[in-house]
Amino acid sequence: MKESLSRRAVLAGGASLAAGIALPAAAQSGKLLRYGNAGSAGTVSNTFNAALSRAISAKTGGRLAFEIFAGTLGGEKSLIESMALGSLDVYNGAYTGIEGFDVMYSPYFFRDGPHARAVLASEIGARASATLERRYKARLLGAGRLGSYNLMLKRPIQSLADLKGRKIRAPEIKGCIEALRFFGAAPTPIPFNEVYLALQSGIVDGVLTALNPGVQFKFYEVCKYVVVPDFGLALDKQVISLSAWNGLTAEQKQIVQDSFNELEESQYYQVGLAAKPKDFKAWSDANGADSLLNLEASGLASQMAPLNERLAEAAFGKGSWQIIQNTKA
Repeated sequence: MKESLSRRAVLAGGASLAAGIALPAAAQSGKLLRYGNAGSAGTVSNTFNAALSRAISAKTGGRLAFEIFAGTLGGEKSLIESMALGSLDVYNGAYTGIEGFDVMYSPYFFRDGPHARAVLASEIGARASATLERRYKARLLGAGRLGSYNLMLKRPIQSLADLKGRKIRAPEIKGCIEALRFFGAAPTPIPFNEVYLALQSGIVDGVLTALNPGVQFKFYEVCKYVVVPDFGLALDKQVISLSAWNGLTAEQKQIVQDSFNELEESQYYQVGLAAKPKDFKAWSDANGADSLLNLEASGLASQMAPLNERLAEAAFGKGSWQIIQNTKA
């Protein structure tokens, strides 16, 4: 056992240094949960999980923490599948391949972040979580509300109707794909860690992704324009394998769950909101003020309501869209 823990501690040191994240105390004397995310160390998702790891370590007296792999183990699909196979303990990302979660990425599926949190806490969220548990043998700790999804384009548009015929990289998430098709674009799934080269080489005309990781990966270097109005809400699922979860004590389980719930509002949602103007500034600093496309978006929620109703009822059954609309934050 001592030999195994020592080997894991060495691996943790290399991973933490590569990610630019300080090594937790648990790497020296306790259990490390292998955590993976496709983004770089500086994204909100990964700075949140670094803070979460520190909080868990402090509350357990250094007996539990994360071994963080940020942007080093491949794309989101391979990460969550690795977790299902047992080589990763904790996954954070947008992709699950589960329709109930995927439809939530369509623009204006939620009124705002608080509404999203309320729906995820309802029977609608519970049903999506149950499917995740069956498919991946994993438990949903919660969803980190990262902020907006935004369209990033190599050529400008005057309205979303101008997306017709353009090849836009999209994650393999139904809500994103259906929304792009709704406006006539050609959604093109590409792993996140391959997007920069796809933009640079002209394989795609733009990308739909969360704004903060897009800036962290410097997509503004190969994609001049960004559409300012939101095109969906980023909900990063925080998932722990059942084997890892069942290996924790009852006290540790409570600490992990409570720590996520306590930190998500301040260290994820509010940080994501605060990062948005800074991220847009990074884009305009790189490409000029005209790179921020302030399209008219006042009628988009009504325009997209029929699509969102169809997506919701396909995923959750007849009447579910009304349930979602009636859910109060």
